[in-house]
Amino acid sequence: MNNTNLENYVKEITDKFPNKITTTYQNNDELHLNVELNDMPKICDYVYKNLNARLATIICSDERKNIGSFIIRYVFEKDNVFIFIIVSTSDSFPSIALHVPAAVLYEREIRDMFGLIPTGNPDTRPLVLHEHWPDGIFPLRKEFELETKVKRQQKEYPFLRVQGEGICEIPVGPVHAGIIEPGHFRFSILGENIINLETRLFYTHKGIEKLAESMKLDEALLLSERIAGDESVANSSAFCQAIEKIAQVDITKRAKKIRIIFGELERIYNHIGTLAGISTDASFPFGAARLNILKERMMRLNESLSGSRILFGVNRIGGVRCDITDENKKLIIETINQVADDFDKIITLLKSKSSFMDRLRSTGTIPKKIAHDFGTVGIVARCTGIDIDTRHDHPYGISYLHNNKTPQELMQHKIEMEKRTGDALARFEIRVQEVRDSIDIIGELLDLENDSIFTSIPEHIEPFRSSLGWAESHRGQTLHWIMIGDDNSIFRYKIRTASFCNWPVIEQAVLNDIVPDFPLVNKSLDLSYSGNDL
Repeated sequence: MNNTNLENYVKEITDKFPNKITTTYQNNDELHLNVELNDMPKICDYVYKNLNARLATIICSDERKNIGSFIIRYVFEKDNVFIFIIVSTSDSFPSIALHVPAAVLYEREIRDMFGLIPTGNPDTRPLVLHEHWPDGIFPLRKEFELETKVKRQQKEYPFLRVQGEGICEIPVGPVHAGIIEPGHFRFSILGENIINLETRLFYTHKGIEKLAESMKLDEALLLSERIAGDESVANSSAFCQAIEKIAQVDITKRAKKIRIIFGELERIYNHIGTLAGISTDASFPFGAARLNILKERMMRLNESLSGSRILFGVNRIGGVRCDITDENKKLIIETINQVADDFDKIITLLKSKSSFMDRLRSTGTIPKKIAHDFGTVGIVARCTGIDIDTRHDHPYGISYLHNNKTPQELMQHKIEMEKRTGDALARFEIRVQEVRDSIDIIGELLDLENDSIFTSIPEHIEPFRSSLGWAESHRGQTLHWIMIGDDNSIFRYKIRTASFCNWPVIEQAVLNDIVPDFPLVNKSLDLSYSGNDL
């Protein structure tokens, strides 16, 4: 173990809770604290408040056949360390939601999928399983067979009713006029102002985590790419990284750089597309048309490099499938330089339009404390001044973000973070800067080593080993936790995308805006239905 931060946290936590914790270490970045169920809430509260660690995810797994109980892992993130607080239970567990607000959704998910009751959680409504799902059937328990057909039942979801003189309710969706996935939004308005919004998602729940339990590793890799098509590189990178850490395989530097390059190509085309959508919803279709042309150029580049416009098939366990040849380098440089020039011209045009800038300014504002309490990630967090980015905080492959910045530039970066106001304009400006940064990063990383792009993994991986993999998609941090089963199968696959963290904050972002602001706020947050409805 050579992680100084990890050693410091072990000492601080164990000194505070003597004789209450059994400590183990994993992968040089995971601190595992095994604790008793009754001690868990106060230890989680201490890690969250005193260490100022962020709740990254909560993982439940049905390990009754192995060790006789369900295991719940509370994963907190601090600096370059993930702190796992691990407990076992048979039927219920104490909620930490009143002390760690971001835990609410995770606990509701565990109740739906495993049938374990989070005692003390203020919201007992179902989250993933909709009203027609029968009681007493829990999909992620091991006895639930993948082919099971369940009988529908009739229930109504208990939406919050806001009452008072002059208050109206507007239900929107789940089927929408546009070609988008289903999601239900229930607005309560007073006059034109939104005073409450309640979202209802998971209409497209795909059962990905259950499907993975029937698959071999290579099959599950294809599944990971399809969690959300526009995050295929980020999700498959996190999946591969987790397996490689379990197998104790270090991929070549060339493969690491290629993964990062494709990850940044994915970031560029998605950010440009979102900026186009923002321009559309701000009633400036000319800007949207010009940006969509640039997005199309990037997607054609993707297809030339990988055979897929949305970069399916780039990664493989042990490296990458798509090499970058000298001819590819020339194509990449030529394309991104042309895109960069045209992009700057379009952004200059957009910023010169006062009506466009005013439409974004102070719209969809998220307070910094709300973003912190909800555990938001990516641009949704950074727009409020929370300086988190997995590429910097937990470099995967090689450390490259901020590497070339001088101390003065780093100080300026901190000053800029403090100035951010959490509105749609801040999210617009961050995306613009990230497109430019990604273009620079790709240019720097194209100097590739003369290595292989693949490292073989062991034919047999020790069963019931586990690891966490991560990446920073264009939406924010994605986490993939995997426990290997017998014969290189998957025993448990837990996915936490950025959208799962960020969807709840839209209910806060629209408060005191008007209903016509909602499409613009929604687009500026760039939330994924598919990436949420696993």
